[in-house]
Amino acid sequence: MDIHTGAGDVRVGSIAINKSRVALRDLQLPHTANVEVESTKYPLGQDPARTSIRRYIDRENRFILLFDALSLAYIDGTLFRDDGLADGGKSFLRYLRPHPLLAGVTDEKGTFKSRQRVFDADSTFGTIEAAIAEGDEVLVCDDLGDEWADFIGLNNTSSPPRITFYHAKHGNLSLGAGPFHISVSQAIKNLQRMSLPAEAMAAKIRGWKKNYVNGGVKTSIPRVSRGNSDELAREFERARSAPDAVRRVFIVTSSLSRGAVERALADIAAGRAPDPYFVQLYWLLLSFFSACTEMNALGYIVCQE
Repeated sequence: MDIHTGAGDVRVGSIAINKSRVALRDLQLPHTANVEVESTKYPLGQDPARTSIRRYIDRENRFILLFDALSLAYIDGTLFRDDGLADGGKSFLRYLRPHPLLAGVTDEKGTFKSRQRVFDADSTFGTIEAAIAEGDEVLVCDDLGDEWADFIGLNNTSSPPRITFYHAKHGNLSLGAGPFHISVSQAIKNLQRMSLPAEAMAAKIRGWKKNYVNGGVKTSIPRVSRGNSDELAREFERARSAPDAVRRVFIVTSSLSRGAVERALADIAAGRAPDPYFVQLYWLLLSFFSACTEMNALGYIVCQE
């Protein structure tokens, strides 16, 4: 089955629909012709097993296939069915949490100086620390390195206890899937880390006791922004061993408006033709929510109003 562009009806590739999966057989986009994917274990250009972008996309199932029927989508190698688009997306909207401070965000992490003690207030990082994670008794910045999330929060005295992974993003407002591909992929990849594996915690805690470093700038921002750094091992063990702990994953972004999503869903429910880019966004986020559910976690998008 050939793939054609919407404008000009130019053939740019093909797919094969097999019994167990859809395969990307051909991809002929000019700007990807010489693009290859390598492992980060090797210096650039020296991976003997590097592969073309087409082979990588096919092998990793990194594409979304939409159908005329809005209730169906093929994402990450799995066929999904959901009738939420047609009925106004009421269940979908429950996973979108608006926060007013995100309207003033201008950067994901902000800028850094050597004596700086807090993240910029107009950054996504600063907003998470100041407001979105306000219910956490323990909050650590896990950005960079062997990153599980940008921030990890604990509340061991709530009933039930809570473990929250925060993934921070910033960008221009959009109703397309593009701004979310990386953040959704990162969030799903790290779902298994929400068990807080005991064998990994000692190294993690050593790193959290150091101040934040970014781009060669050694700041005075403590990675432990809330809680006692000497009690981290005990607090994380309490959370890890709590049988009723609620695990939450928040993608926090300034690039999405809940109101805009609500209006787009209302237009579709009213019978108007949907924007295919919005349909991609809907299914991408739905795959994130579903992946969280499969790992006994709750996924949310914290966005602009």
